[in-house]
Amino acid sequence: MRSRAIAAAVISMGLAGASQAADINEQGAKDLRNILAHSLSNDLARSDFVSVKPAGDQYEITYDLAKFFDKINSSAFSVTGFKPLSLFAQPVDQGKWHLKGDNSLDISLHSPVSDIAYSVASTSFDGIFDPTIEMMRSMGIKSSGVKFSSVGSGPRSGRKIDATIDSASFAHTVTDSSEAGKVDLQLQGTLQRFSEQFTGRPHGSPVNFSVESVNTNVTATSLPVKELRALIRFFVQHVKAKQLSESGSEKFEQLVRRALPVFGSFNKTVTLNNVLVATDKGKVGVKRVDYNFKMDGLTKASNVNFELRAEHFTPDADLIPAAYSPFLPETLDVQLGVPNINFAGLIDTALGAVATRATPVSGEALKRTMFPSGYGTLEFPKISATSSVYDVEVSGAVKASTKAHSDYSLQATILARDFDKTVTAIQEAAKTEPRLNNVSFSLLAAKGFAKTDPDGRLRWDVTMDEDRTVTVNGQVMKKP
Repeated sequence: MRSRAIAAAVISMGLAGASQAADINEQGAKDLRNILAHSLSNDLARSDFVSVKPAGDQYEITYDLAKFFDKINSSAFSVTGFKPLSLFAQPVDQGKWHLKGDNSLDISLHSPVSDIAYSVASTSFDGIFDPTIEMMRSMGIKSSGVKFSSVGSGPRSGRKIDATIDSASFAHTVTDSSEAGKVDLQLQGTLQRFSEQFTGRPHGSPVNFSVESVNTNVTATSLPVKELRALIRFFVQHVKAKQLSESGSEKFEQLVRRALPVFGSFNKTVTLNNVLVATDKGKVGVKRVDYNFKMDGLTKASNVNFELRAEHFTPDADLIPAAYSPFLPETLDVQLGVPNINFAGLIDTALGAVATRATPVSGEALKRTMFPSGYGTLEFPKISATSSVYDVEVSGAVKASTKAHSDYSLQATILARDFDKTVTAIQEAAKTEPRLNNVSFSLLAAKGFAKTDPDGRLRWDVTMDEDRTVTVNGQVMKKP
């Protein structure tokens, strides 16, 4: 995937300067090749890494990716097996370019800790490049026969991963943002029949993970395209550098700061259908898993939110004792959020370390940078679970100091529907699992502190101060 991304980025930078070349001829091919090579490091530009030739009413552009990786391979890291990657560029209306290609991939990577093989039987690429924003306005990628394997060596000896994907497709569109010079991105992707087998140690039992389909949607707003393109160009031109010079570090810092906050908002949603995890102990299935991640741009006060929802768990009958099976959740929903993270401060710290070649910053210092107020907050707007015998929901927040070994405070609300039904089910299960008697006694005791909401649910409003004083519905409890 990275190889195709590198090639797409390089060709995009080159085509931005070649958008007026309407005639397809040898001179146009030479000019286009020079423009593409201009974005590269000097040694790559002088090599045959990129070549261009007329092909009817379009240009055929060939990237010899082996030459690119030859420049960054070392005794500790090497990538082999790359075949030349071909793309076709055809000028279309309004100075845009139609790009397309169809390639396969079969590469190997060697490092001190693992040997990796990655292959794609077929992958096609089709899209429209707009030089005015230096990005693909639309793009579609379809792949089939994807295989991945990793065998550990050295300290990871015995670790092995084998994975396959029957087919994958990705498409994105770019539209102008409400902010001048910025764009909004929408991306959709689908994987069909993903399967992975993982073995963690020599002669260990494998863990098998499979998903019938994976659907992904990503949106990002207010992307500064020219500034991000400049960062990509800087990376390509300095790909061989083990350490930036003083002027290079200054240039890199300028480029990063110009690109901030990188985006206005970012949202990623992933849905997994018919998940199955199998071990030598048995199998567990989940009908559907939904994952959502969203955050603001990299500012001084960014918000990060996470949500995970799972529905219909189906473990093998012998994995869970019969007494506990009614308590297996039918649905599980977890929502978490961290507000006011100072990502801009973290970037300042990282850029300062690059410029001064300083040693890594301590974890405590990073926490103080992330939360300059001295406190960080973990919000949980909703954590809920339901089954045939219970329906419980928890919401609230935990606030903690960034100081080492600091105290924390808690505010939470617990809501339970059909509480008596839950207690009855636990008492029934306790007939075969006596340990559950303590659970039923505790729940009956908790009911004595509960309030009843208009919808019939029992409510417990719980707070805990930094001195560990706990209150439940306003009643002070004994310190733990």
